[in-house]
Amino acid sequence: MTLFLRSTAAVAVAVLLAACGSAKRGEGNYLLDDIEAQRNLPDSGWEALRPLLPPVPGPSDTLLPVDSLNVNDPFHYGVDPRSVQIAPGQIVRYALVSQSDRGSRNISYESVRCGTREYRLVALAAPGGAWQRAHNDEWQPVQANTVQAVLRAGVLCSGGGVATDKVPNLIARLRNWSQYSDFTAEQNKP
Repeated sequence: MTLFLRSTAAVAVAVLLAACGSAKRGEGNYLLDDIEAQRNLPDSGWEALRPLLPPVPGPSDTLLPVDSLNVNDPFHYGVDPRSVQIAPGQIVRYALVSQSDRGSRNISYESVRCGTREYRLVALAAPGGAWQRAHNDEWQPVQANTVQAVLRAGVLCSGGGVATDKVPNLIARLRNWSQYSDFTAEQNKP
């Protein structure tokens, strides 16, 4: 009797598995499908992004420091945690403050597209503290040894997608960026 029940159960499981395998897979059933589908979604244009821009970081605002890998880089970088946003298309947006050793300060609002290793300037801070459209706002490859490369590789992005689906988790990763960056992880191996 138990042999009969076992073989009947085995046949039932085999039929069930065959039925599942023959069913057409729906959109978004697999993580990789979602990433691939979003990889080439068009990004919002300037007019759509303009009302969504965060406040321009001021001198007294707290920034999360991030370093580039270029030892000759005369700039120190910080990301405004209030500005971090996750957008469709595996895109993360953030305000980046670049401060030179001589005191000049540049502020940009940038997008990084995790799946294609690209970034673009969305806006630049104008004198007076307002955002203005960046003249060169086309997607461009992330260059090695730049702060964008550090942010993209392990901190904001991971495995071709956004590292997490929650902004507070991205901010935590930014606070501890050297633990998450693929570049510094390689340098810190024993």
